[in-house]
Amino acid sequence: MVTTTPPATMPGAVYPMSKSSRVDSVDFISPLQQDVNRLCDTLLGLIESTVPADHLSDLENVRSLAKIYDTSFKDEAAFADLANLIESFNLQQLTVVASLFSNMCNLANLAEHVHRVRRRKAFERGEGSLFTHHFLHEIVSELEKSGKSLKEIRDQLCTQTVEMVLTAHPTQAVRRSLLSKLHCIAHCLEANHDQYLTPQEEQSNEHELKASLLSLWRTDEVRRSKPKPEDEARNILHIIEDTVWDATPLYLSRMDRFLQSKGLEQLPLEARPFIFGSWAGGDRDGNPFVTPAVTKQVVAINRYRASCLYLSEIEDLLFDLSVHYGTQELLDYNANVAAEVEAANKAQPELAMTDKIRYKEFWNHVPPTEPFRVCFHHIRDRMTATRDHCEALLANRPPPPVNRATPIYTSMNDLLEPLLIMYRSLHGTGDGLIAEGKLKDLIRRVHIFGLTLVKLDIRQEADEHTNALNVITEFVGMPRYDSLDEEARISFLTSILEGKRPLLPRSLPATGKAKNVLDTFETVSEVGTEALGAYIISMCMRPSDVLAVEVLQQECSRDGGARSLRVVPLLETIKALQDSTVVLNTLFENSWYREHLRTRYDSVQEVMVGYSDSGKDGGRLTSAWELYKAQEQMAACAEKHGIRLRFFHGRGGTVGRGGGPQHLAILSQPPGTVNQYLRVTIQGEVMEQDFGLPELALKTLDTYTTAVLKADLTPAVEVKDEYRSLLDAMSEISCKKYREIVHVDPRFVQYFRSATPEQELGLLNIGSRPQKRKEGGVETLRAIPWVFAWTQTRLHLPVWLGLGSALQAGIKMGGGPGLLREMYDKWPFFRSFFDLIEMVLAKADPHISSRYDDILVMEDEQKQFGDMLRGLLVETIDLVLKVSGEQKLLDKDRVQQRAINTRREWLTPMNLAQVELLKRWRAMSVKGVVKDGVSSEEAGTCVDALIISMKGLSSALQNTG
Repeated sequence: MVTTTPPATMPGAVYPMSKSSRVDSVDFISPLQQDVNRLCDTLLGLIESTVPADHLSDLENVRSLAKIYDTSFKDEAAFADLANLIESFNLQQLTVVASLFSNMCNLANLAEHVHRVRRRKAFERGEGSLFTHHFLHEIVSELEKSGKSLKEIRDQLCTQTVEMVLTAHPTQAVRRSLLSKLHCIAHCLEANHDQYLTPQEEQSNEHELKASLLSLWRTDEVRRSKPKPEDEARNILHIIEDTVWDATPLYLSRMDRFLQSKGLEQLPLEARPFIFGSWAGGDRDGNPFVTPAVTKQVVAINRYRASCLYLSEIEDLLFDLSVHYGTQELLDYNANVAAEVEAANKAQPELAMTDKIRYKEFWNHVPPTEPFRVCFHHIRDRMTATRDHCEALLANRPPPPVNRATPIYTSMNDLLEPLLIMYRSLHGTGDGLIAEGKLKDLIRRVHIFGLTLVKLDIRQEADEHTNALNVITEFVGMPRYDSLDEEARISFLTSILEGKRPLLPRSLPATGKAKNVLDTFETVSEVGTEALGAYIISMCMRPSDVLAVEVLQQECSRDGGARSLRVVPLLETIKALQDSTVVLNTLFENSWYREHLRTRYDSVQEVMVGYSDSGKDGGRLTSAWELYKAQEQMAACAEKHGIRLRFFHGRGGTVGRGGGPQHLAILSQPPGTVNQYLRVTIQGEVMEQDFGLPELALKTLDTYTTAVLKADLTPAVEVKDEYRSLLDAMSEISCKKYREIVHVDPRFVQYFRSATPEQELGLLNIGSRPQKRKEGGVETLRAIPWVFAWTQTRLHLPVWLGLGSALQAGIKMGGGPGLLREMYDKWPFFRSFFDLIEMVLAKADPHISSRYDDILVMEDEQKQFGDMLRGLLVETIDLVLKVSGEQKLLDKDRVQQRAINTRREWLTPMNLAQVELLKRWRAMSVKGVVKDGVSSEEAGTCVDALIISMKGLSSALQNTG
């Protein structure tokens, strides 16, 4: 029986007022299990007509044996029988097995998403409790109890910003065609629990559910071509269009009502609690397919899709705002616009807009006595011109001639001006209630989404800038740039930035990569800051890496650098994190750079911290601790120089790349490092988990809002020196053990490539960029396939390797587990780290991992190496339980336990099918090239089944990389 403190009352929701009434009497587990069973049973019933009878019988045998193995404490006989059965299947049977269990896992994920929404709504109605909930009214109540005033809380909400940067690496493993079917099924599940459906509505809902399930099964699961960066950009926009566009103003309206219920003013119109960015089409780090031309095209796509969304809202408001009077300000504005249009039409009679465009509403005549419609009529014409301009660019046609009567929108302030005038007019005439509806939503959308929906970041590796400067300095007869030491580089770059003579000659004959870099900077200057976000330097190791970008921006600028982007160093290796304060201190002491920050960016510096490469470099414990310390030290350095520091967190989907529940992650940041601003990447499948359904999008916005609010207003937890000393020692031991195995042991690379599907990941077509930066060992492998490969085999090595040795030493140094348990109880950072590790360890399975070795690893020495790793995994799990005090993993997290248990019986068949498919594919091919004598049909079937198994396991484990 679970009880919880009653939340504060919110308008529009009824909450029980006594603690005793919050007894969790509602059964929340059964509905989820019922949904999962119903979906899977219905799917099986539907596919009977599409699958041979003997295949169906095989599927039932697989399900039965998998269930026995899962529920009988890993029964060896059942496992052997299951493995032998799957090994006996032909490729068609293996494909059906992989496809069925892949779809089951997708459906289980979907049912869980719907279940979360259902449970959250029930909680809002006062029906039971939630295991984890981060409602705004509850967090505000907590803060009030801690001594914060409502004014302080409102001031924080008015000024804080969360910027979510959607990235395409890795792309969601599930095709968008399948996701659309899953979304339809989700709506059917939600409707199925509506007790007010009529019998006819129930029948219709059941028909739609079955049709969607059958369509899901009959849709090809394999992405047949590698996505282009433009495709990735479009997929990101679909997320914005499908849920975020509507969820954002809806959530802000709820915030307004909550503040009013507390006797406070609403959020100001210009408040931007959320903004959105993207890397698709701008991230050229190791991706040769992202060119300046692609970046321009993606910006045009973003502007086009934004203008289409705005036109829909504008059309609706043009019809709805039939008010036939307004303030003098509005009347004067309309009169001025009419005069400008008349003058422009006289000057350009051939471009005068007569009856050229047919609109949905008022296409022929707008009543002149209705000032709001008059105003929106002109806005609509300008937005239409903007859409047509972008459409022409995308079709490689010359844009329509510039019409001075209806110029295209190039600045969001031009769009905001008439909207704000109308908003003030409605309030000024006593019609504020009308202003607070769709018009206010539109104004807020403009503030949040601008004219491009997302701001596109540009990312490039530091060495590419060095190479471009080499070409320039050689051409002008100077010493090669890379021959200079760091001090000389800084002196040279500063002199260029402070001087008036250009360094870059207009006749420079640059080719190859250098030309691409210089053309990119010209594109940045041409496109400008309305559509672009930050310029991020990956593998940034020294201060000159930042100044080099500033020089190249200035040299390639069309306006003296006025449209240049803020430059963000990305610190992603252990060494870069440890040297971070040296980099920042040198920059802040540089007179040009310090003045540049002050005049252009109000003395704000953004730094991106990378979780992926630091984890691959030194292991998860060392990565997490070095990230924590580096942020502390950088914040102190910035404060010393009077700089406001903002952090951009480059998190992946998996724990090995910094992923995990965001509320927990944000609250575990070092004190004083959030500062009303959080910028974070949201990658791949996480976008679907966060924004796939409208209610999930609202929940995500709530989670980020309350986490930043709480992080900034909750008093910092004191971190004892003995905690730090112990963690320093444990980190050193963990890093040493990790590197001994990953970077030193000669057996590691060969084992990794033999025992995991690392070599086959390129078949998936889930991202536009290559999986390696260049040929070589583990160090050349990108962090995403590095994590993905270990996830597939259920060993999850990047997350825990080295931790066991560290915990052994920590227990010994602390005189037992007591000190580590105290750190877990009292230090949010340590608790967050352990909870995330525990979640991943609960998904690990040494038994499954050993099967990959048995079938795929040929040499005895390599098999022994795998046995050693699994021994370390088991040892680590025992030590984690010793510190947490639990009997088994996730005893304190019933939600995660339930999520893993729901999928467990489907994981084993897919892993066994994948092992068998890997064995057959490797027998058919050499380095991905099919051997002579193997038919293309046979090879194609094997690859398809292997891809489906990878996608299925990704769905079941709920991450790719």
